[in-house]
Amino acid sequence: MKHITLILVFIVTLGFGIVSGIPLSFVMRNAGLVQKGVSWQQARGTVWHGQVTGLGYHDHAIGALDVKSSPLSLIAGSFGSDINWMGPAGRARGNISVSNSATKVSGVAAELDISRLQGVHPELRRVGGALKLSNAAAAFNGSGTCTDASGTAQLDLVRRLGVQYGRDWPVLTGAPTCINGDLQLPLSGDGPNGERFEITMRALSDGRTGMDIRVERLDPQANAALAAMGFTNTGNGYTLRQEAALTEEN
Repeated sequence: MKHITLILVFIVTLGFGIVSGIPLSFVMRNAGLVQKGVSWQQARGTVWHGQVTGLGYHDHAIGALDVKSSPLSLIAGSFGSDINWMGPAGRARGNISVSNSATKVSGVAAELDISRLQGVHPELRRVGGALKLSNAAAAFNGSGTCTDASGTAQLDLVRRLGVQYGRDWPVLTGAPTCINGDLQLPLSGDGPNGERFEITMRALSDGRTGMDIRVERLDPQANAALAAMGFTNTGNGYTLRQEAALTEEN
């Protein structure tokens, strides 16, 4: 039994040694990523530890990735990697696990610059702000449909917008969720004078992104200012909606 165990350990070690030498560039070229709209300038290292620079998606610059993968994840029938990302829109870190039937991301911590995100109305880009995610997670099935999501998030866009008009508006908070198969992030908050703010950010399975913002119970002067920005009066509040096409430029 001892000899069999040693042989098995040797075979597993040899297998890991062979696989660990596979260049990351080779895997990316043969993974069908180009057909899905993913591009890159350079991929260095191996599948177990490598770097990708000049990463893009449907002609949008995404940035660079540092990837560290775990051979032990293969025992569970998946391929797991720790990811560190930095790009024009911010930075993030987390874990991604890929199997034949699902893709899962977990432990995500991120800080994103609203002014650099696709699907945000130009007027709100000019306001700017930071979207922060903590301990975020999401799961997608083989067709890219969102099946589960969790975590915490906060966005200071509304607070920054309020400063422009001399208002004490809140930082919005929320949690990622799946709605009709799309990954969405609903955020909300209340002002000191009864104002209500709701923002929903969404990522569609085809790669498009968007943002809806709704405000209620603002004073007439603030309503007029938002109307000038492009907000639409919808009965008891004002709304602004934006969705990015896959070819939208920054």
